[in-house]
Amino acid sequence: MEGVFALAKKQTNRQLRSEHTKLNLFNTAVGLLAEKPFEQITIRDIVARAGVSIGTFYNYYNTKMDVFYQAYNVADRYFADTVAPQLKTGTATERIMLFFDYYARYSSEISGLKLTRLLYSVDNPHFMRNSPNGMIDTLIDVLEYGLSTGELISHGDTVREMADYFMISIRGVVYHWCTANGSYDLNSVVARFTKRLLCAYLA
Repeated sequence: MEGVFALAKKQTNRQLRSEHTKLNLFNTAVGLLAEKPFEQITIRDIVARAGVSIGTFYNYYNTKMDVFYQAYNVADRYFADTVAPQLKTGTATERIMLFFDYYARYSSEISGLKLTRLLYSVDNPHFMRNSPNGMIDTLIDVLEYGLSTGELISHGDTVREMADYFMISIRGVVYHWCTANGSYDLNSVVARFTKRLLCAYLA
């Protein structure tokens, strides 16, 4: 039994190291993006600064763009671990408003304009992802709470369709903010749009 436990612990430590390396590559790439345009960043730049080999890079990512797509896994974890616990009190309206305040803040302050603009591309497959316990599930939990209390009415939409309606709409606001080169306060505009979108489902 001790041997099995030691093996399991070793595998866990290996997984932790693997996750650390993958995240290190991502953070390094984001740091480089803050310094120069995406087109000028090479895989060699990333691995040199991260202190790993090119072979190690290809253990985790297939292309340079794949490194930046790691932002979605980071965001899902942030919403599951940091945001979701903040959405346990208040009305459904207050929780939805807070969710999208975090979303706007994440896009403008944590990801930042350059990374957000890079990710908002028609070629990005991750907008349609379905990550368990991620960002969308956090929103779905809040919407289900609103439906259970009678504060929200679905009007025949599934809760997933409701979540998609909000996310597609607010992503449109973020896209507009990107095309405007971040020239206005994203949080206040997202709050205004969220209030209007809520009118479609308030009882």
